[in-house]
Amino acid sequence: MISLVYEAIKCVSDAMKYRRLKPQLDKVQSREEHLEERIKQENSTLEEERAAFKKHIERENNRIEAKGRETQKAIEKLYKQRSMGFPWLADAYADYFELKDKEREKMLTKKKHPAMAAALTVREIRTEKRELIKKNKVLEYQLTYVQKLFPWLKDLIVENENEIVPVKIKEGDSENISNDPVAKILTQEEYQSLSSVERNQLALDRYVQNRKKSKWAIGRDYEMYVGYLYKQKGYTVEYKGILDGFEDLGRDVIASNNKEVCIIQCKYWAQYKTIYEKHIFQLFGTTMEYWLANFTHKNTKPTFEEFTKAIQDQRLKPIFFTSTTLSDKAKEIAATLGIEVIEGEKMGEFPRIKCNINQDEFGNQTKIYHLPMDQQYDRTIIGNRPGEFYAFSAQEAEDAGFRRAFRHRF
Repeated sequence: MISLVYEAIKCVSDAMKYRRLKPQLDKVQSREEHLEERIKQENSTLEEERAAFKKHIERENNRIEAKGRETQKAIEKLYKQRSMGFPWLADAYADYFELKDKEREKMLTKKKHPAMAAALTVREIRTEKRELIKKNKVLEYQLTYVQKLFPWLKDLIVENENEIVPVKIKEGDSENISNDPVAKILTQEEYQSLSSVERNQLALDRYVQNRKKSKWAIGRDYEMYVGYLYKQKGYTVEYKGILDGFEDLGRDVIASNNKEVCIIQCKYWAQYKTIYEKHIFQLFGTTMEYWLANFTHKNTKPTFEEFTKAIQDQRLKPIFFTSTTLSDKAKEIAATLGIEVIEGEKMGEFPRIKCNINQDEFGNQTKIYHLPMDQQYDRTIIGNRPGEFYAFSAQEAEDAGFRRAFRHRF
């Protein structure tokens, strides 16, 4: 009986506790349900973001792969078209750089703060730039090709606008020139205060001492020095490099007497530079061309054996004159081909003033001397008439009755 009463009291107590705690339990349950719903929503959003991010990554990967394929195609085109001619190669370069410009334009328009004006500028100049790149590559590879055919052209390419460009001056050419180049070498005070012979000599001295002469001017001086050495030995000398410019075929000086003809190529290079075999081959080739033009008969077919015999008999002598040295291979080839090599020949003193005798339009004899900077200097040939000579000084020329040329090159 007591146990039943105890059980009843306990049930009443539990019921009262339940009624007291039920609102709290309901609130906790409601909160749990709310949290579960929130978790479901967050999971759903996360899945959507994951899917969107995955698609974004796929798009970026596709874009990068496409860009890589375009770049690779451009590079492959450069490689494949390399041997197919200059225009194709130029097109490939232009396509490649146009692709890079498109990327820059896209970057400018798609960045966080788009630069539309800059993008428009890139777009406007892209086509013009493509054509310029194409033309530049055509010229660049044409120049490379020509230099490989004629390696001596590298020595004649000027490096700045102040250098003299070698050209072949034709008879009858004229220039509207009134300025005296001596005035560009002297100060105004010197030019006005000195006598003509004094200022001409001072200008010549400064020309000789000038260490900033162009490659062409240095090469011309060296050819004249080598020619002077052969003149001292009694040879008749013809300066092909000076007179013919680009058309000299690589033979700078031709020195001859009644026994032999010397085909001479001159290279006045810095001491650290080395002459390689391609220059030896060029000299051998131009010597053969000279032999074909001057030693053979039209009615007989020339043979290589006859050409080599002319060299062996020293009736025709190819000579390589240089201020520097040859490579071992170049020396070996020169010896095999019968080419005489003179190494380490520095430029010495030689007379530079050309004293020329000619006739004016009235048939009167004229005695004119030319300085190295004068207009007619390069095409004036000395030795065709008795009394012509090379003078060391302006005073020497004037003492012999010669006056300075009126026409000048500046």
